[in-house]
Amino acid sequence: MKSPITLRGVVRRLQYSKRLLINRRGDGVHSPFAFHFITRVVRNRRPYYCFEELHGEVKRRRKDAKTCPPIHRVRTLELLFRTAHELEVKNILVVTSQPTTSLLPDYLRHTGYTEAVHVLSVGELQGVSLPYCDLLICEYLPEREVLEQLLSQCISTSPTLAVALYTPSPRWRRFVSGLDKQVAPRLALDLMDLCLYFYDKRLTPSRYKGVY
Repeated sequence: MKSPITLRGVVRRLQYSKRLLINRRGDGVHSPFAFHFITRVVRNRRPYYCFEELHGEVKRRRKDAKTCPPIHRVRTLELLFRTAHELEVKNILVVTSQPTTSLLPDYLRHTGYTEAVHVLSVGELQGVSLPYCDLLICEYLPEREVLEQLLSQCISTSPTLAVALYTPSPRWRRFVSGLDKQVAPRLALDLMDLCLYFYDKRLTPSRYKGVY
């Protein structure tokens, strides 16, 4: 049975189509890094060998509300895998509301570069010594002050830090846009339900919108 058509769904589809058209034309993307990342990673649909095996686990967890993690969309999981693979990150920190059921560690351990995937629940962030990470993925966003402290700590230890913030609704996207300027990235990719931040100071400060 097909899902009913909603106004929110129509608006989202129109936004998606507009961004896809702009990305295909390449308009407004002046950063070589951003253009390379959008074309090589964001819009890449080439499957990796590990994907077929992982799809079965995704389906299994999605069937049960108790084991269904915040990020359970295959395309999103695959994009985060490709991001980690492209950047060749070795140490990854995942912040989530469901550490025991998150699908991200299953995907990220298959990149060939990953040495460690640390998973923390949102409630564990305050007063804890954070592990070093090249890539921070927030599958579930903590309170603003906690998130800003988290970003600040990670930035201070990793000069080329990359961050992925899961923003599945307009409310979360507004929340992210209001973060303190001190933790603002050098380059940001707004992919609607996912914001990718890059803190490498060699990058030209810029912000782009895209779809995947």
